[in-house]
Amino acid sequence: MMDETDVIIVGAGPVGMLTALTLAQAGASVRVLEKEPHIINSPRAAVYFPSTLIILEELGLLDELLEIGFTNKTFGTHIPEFGYHSVVVTQPVEGIPFDYQLHAGQHDVARVAMEHAQKLGVEVLFDHEVTAIADDGEGVTVTAGGQDFRARWLIGCDGARSTVRKLAGIEFEGHTWPERFVATNVKFPFQELGYQQANFVCDPVNMAVIAQLDRDGLWRCTYMEDASLPLDGYEDRIHQRYEWFMQGRKDYEIVSASPYMLHQRAGETLRKGHVLLAGDAAHATNPCGGLGLTSGVWTGVVLADVLGAVLRGEEDESILDRFSDERRRVFWEVVSPAATENKRMLQETDMQQRKQDLAHIRALDENPESGALLMLFAYKVIGDVLRPGSRWVDADPSDRVAIDISGRQGQIH
Repeated sequence: MMDETDVIIVGAGPVGMLTALTLAQAGASVRVLEKEPHIINSPRAAVYFPSTLIILEELGLLDELLEIGFTNKTFGTHIPEFGYHSVVVTQPVEGIPFDYQLHAGQHDVARVAMEHAQKLGVEVLFDHEVTAIADDGEGVTVTAGGQDFRARWLIGCDGARSTVRKLAGIEFEGHTWPERFVATNVKFPFQELGYQQANFVCDPVNMAVIAQLDRDGLWRCTYMEDASLPLDGYEDRIHQRYEWFMQGRKDYEIVSASPYMLHQRAGETLRKGHVLLAGDAAHATNPCGGLGLTSGVWTGVVLADVLGAVLRGEEDESILDRFSDERRRVFWEVVSPAATENKRMLQETDMQQRKQDLAHIRALDENPESGALLMLFAYKVIGDVLRPGSRWVDADPSDRVAIDISGRQGQIH
């Protein structure tokens, strides 16, 4: 007879491991299946907003991650065409315990969360690629690595190309952008060229998101290229782009690079029988503004909270349908519009619109409340946490702060 756990999670990325840890702290038995041989260190999201720091602190991870990463309070917007550079500094806001962002690699967040989860009995199995799932109405049997595993519930945290979502027959609604993003990790002193620790570069040809990753000079430079260009030549084209971003300097060292397609998509449902979705498997957005990881993590921990209540008999399974509806609403009404607007602004080609964007950015730069706006917008991804007894019920202070974050200025970041 198969050893049955309460929950199987597929995917050992930050969302999968934070979800596993949240469930384990709630008393659930959890097994994590990951197809890769270890936690992958690929160029992906690296900035955690104050809304996500709430989670890291509640789970007991923040202090450890602060030792690994570093804090940042500045955000730069650069429009070279107009010779304009703005810097917004985050400001303390009543009701929000943090006035900074954490910069840390998502592989470090996943690893630290895994170590804490394993201490609570979570089993993490690498080299276990899922090939089949079967929901019999009482639970789910998952085939991975040539073995069958049994659980009452299955959560797919296995990315935008989720195998779990495909095997469950859940449509990934939305669209894929015609451009390709290339995320690069590079050692180069960007600050010597006037960059802040986190930056937007607005340019119709050379748009970019540039951010410092660690204290040793490693930076992330993510830019966009036409997806019709041959994929196998993307590494050669990096040097052509760097010529512009680094103003002709050659003293850089490329550490890693990763091309990927951009999506604005969400599952038609995040719950089908005993199969649930979180992270990019549930909803995937372009990375402009950093809302993909933020919303993905919140979807995972909210799911862990309500599923834990279901496992303890405190809530009916119907709350999982409410979870699905609410997290889809947050994605389509908050995350996707903001990320889409940021992407448009970064690559806008119409000169009149670019001048209007400049006026908006200049107004934000001159607004004494801009530092609060910078932090508060990410709180909108929390949405309705669904359960009155939740540890997250008081996590969203945005309705208690007298600052309007519904307008265009709140979408800058």
